[in-house]
Amino acid sequence: MKGLELRVTDRGGKSFSVYRWLNGRAVRTVLGRYNPDAIQSDEFNKNPLSALSNNAGLSIEQARMLAAAVMMQLSLGRDPRSESRAVKGITLGEMFNRYLHDYAIDHTKTWKKMEESFYLYLGHWRNRPVASLKRSEVQLLINHLGRERGHTTANRTLELMRAVINRGKRWGLLECENPSTFVSKFKLQSRDRFVFEEELPRLVAAIEAEPNEDVKDFVLISLYTGARKTKVLTMLWQDVNLECSSWIIPDNKNNTTHTILLTEPEIEILQRRLDARTTNPAAKNHAFVFPGPGATGHLSDPKKGWHRILKRARIKNLHLHDLRRTLSSYMAITGASLSVIGNALNHKDLSTTRKVYALSGREDERRARQTAQAHMLAQSRRPNNPTSNVVPISQKKRNVEF
Repeated sequence: MKGLELRVTDRGGKSFSVYRWLNGRAVRTVLGRYNPDAIQSDEFNKNPLSALSNNAGLSIEQARMLAAAVMMQLSLGRDPRSESRAVKGITLGEMFNRYLHDYAIDHTKTWKKMEESFYLYLGHWRNRPVASLKRSEVQLLINHLGRERGHTTANRTLELMRAVINRGKRWGLLECENPSTFVSKFKLQSRDRFVFEEELPRLVAAIEAEPNEDVKDFVLISLYTGARKTKVLTMLWQDVNLECSSWIIPDNKNNTTHTILLTEPEIEILQRRLDARTTNPAAKNHAFVFPGPGATGHLSDPKKGWHRILKRARIKNLHLHDLRRTLSSYMAITGASLSVIGNALNHKDLSTTRKVYALSGREDERRARQTAQAHMLAQSRRPNNPTSNVVPISQKKRNVEF
């Protein structure tokens, strides 16, 4: 269909647009994200414009139907989005899709998570005009999410909604107040858990006893390298050079390429996986170090395997991300400098690394207390009467003249 285009970003995002001329100028109208399994409501068949920039995705056939309706409006000299907004005002769903396709996909790495969160937690408001949303409604929603989904999820949902509407105001698409401002967030406590010295032998033994090789190797690589969970899950063979003992992590969270010089335990694990890959015809050409059967092609979050390991090790309240904090803490305990730890974990902000020193100091504090306690116990076990071991010496009475 002439004028219908599929835009593909360098990060793999695919979205449909209509590109036509309107009143002597080029106009691009975003239709929605490509989703071959998308299902539309009955209203879509009656009026495809009802889903314009307000849908969870479009198949090719649905995109053609919507594009035809948009082109009809453009041929009449009308902007379909302006026509819709003139009647009911821009909806939250329309604003989110503009935010997603015109900003987030090109400027953020977490746009897929944003999209998932929006339709999961804010999707019931997608047809509501932004101007009709009340601050009290938003506060009730955030309170509900905090109880049912956790404080972190509630806070991130509020931040997403606030960012979307603020972007619309900046673009001149919204003139109303942002209903998510002055809504109270939950106060979160920063996590500082890491594997204590008495837990470490049990954890390593439990990892080695894990029957699933993928889970075992994934956890060991995470513990040894201190790399973020998503980076280990998406590790590519093309980024691993066993001859040079290096792993290059491109497109890192801090927009930098991070190189990890591999140690002997890490090389041993990767070499074993590489040998198994070359001998297995099904996995011979697989790009991921930890392949998986899902749509992503790599291992998904191994929560069940991690819980098996923790149960085997008799350890509670330990997350996979705590392994990253564990490596940095033991680097500090064994004398690594602040800059070395920051470079090893690719910390952009040194304040993050300083927290590691505060954590590692707890082990030093415990050793100091143990030494003090041992000294106090030794003192308490001494005899109560300091003269009990004194032996009297008999003396004859003498008269002394002065």
